[in-house]
Amino acid sequence: MPRLSRAEQREETRRRLIESAAKVFCRTGFEAAPIDVIAEEAGFSRGAFYSNFESKDELFLALLSGHLDAEIETLSRALDRIKAADELAPAIERRYRVLGEDSSWCLLTTEFQLYAMRGGKMAGQFATIYESYRQRLGELIETHFDRLGIVSTLSPYEFGVAQVALSHGLALQRAANKALASTLPARALATFVRGATG
Repeated sequence: MPRLSRAEQREETRRRLIESAAKVFCRTGFEAAPIDVIAEEAGFSRGAFYSNFESKDELFLALLSGHLDAEIETLSRALDRIKAADELAPAIERRYRVLGEDSSWCLLTTEFQLYAMRGGKMAGQFATIYESYRQRLGELIETHFDRLGIVSTLSPYEFGVAQVALSHGLALQRAANKALASTLPARALATFVRGATG
């Protein structure tokens, strides 16, 4: 196997640190997560962490950016499979079933959003990344609404924002009350889609 170049080694180190951070953040929360533990679980020293990221905030934004890109890609593939307007709500329900089973990402994003809004170091960067996600989500929805002939009382951007808000809010409710059915987020989002596009 050929040796990795210096740039490839750096990219691999960053990837492993981001993967480790995802696990540690979900386990302990953003603010309580120690940099030493993130580095150790990735198989590196604290020095290696600071060679790749200036702070835990910067690492979280790299993690967030990658996660949101993957969310857009996954949703895009799911929407591409839809052939008729009446397939949209069932597709959204299938897509969000996983949310009911694992709310850790929604909790983590909410924690960081509150931290950023209260004066976190990279509040501006967080706002930019998340607004880009909302815009891309709106554009994706608009493309498929046009393709399927769907008319909504909400603009595609508003539809996307409402979808994100509902999914995160439902995840918080499930985290606070485990008696709520794990299927609630998916079913409620499907109900929202039917109402907003009916």
